[in-house]
Amino acid sequence: MRQTQEIAVAEMGWNNMIAEMESRSAIYEFPEIWAKGNAGETLNPSEAVIYTTLIRDFNSLHYYRVTNFRRLGDESRVSYIIADISGFLFENPGARREWEALRAKFRRYREPHASGEYSSRFEEGVRAQLAVLDEMHRTNK
Repeated sequence: MRQTQEIAVAEMGWNNMIAEMESRSAIYEFPEIWAKGNAGETLNPSEAVIYTTLIRDFNSLHYYRVTNFRRLGDESRVSYIIADISGFLFENPGARREWEALRAKFRRYREPHASGEYSSRFEEGVRAQLAVLDEMHRTNK
């Protein structure tokens, strides 16, 4: 059983690496938009469409990485992934704003279909880590 899990983790790592490289190719194609969007600068309508898509892909990549490691019961890797995405969002105000808008859209569309209030362990984990980073930043000023 342990060997099976190790094989699954290795395969998942390979698949994650490929997915991450593919998602970066769009950033390499639009580096100015990525930089402007992350900084929270004003984007023209065409740039905004591209940036929104880049953040959606970024969210999806991390969401599925977290989901896969949760299925394997590897909460330490889940914590690292959540820390990484939270750190990125904390350091990039435009990305954070766009991620917040994306997650709000997901809640708005999904909540009517959920029994009760829609929730996402991924989103809750990222928000909790962002709150820690925000508090650390406030107390270190």
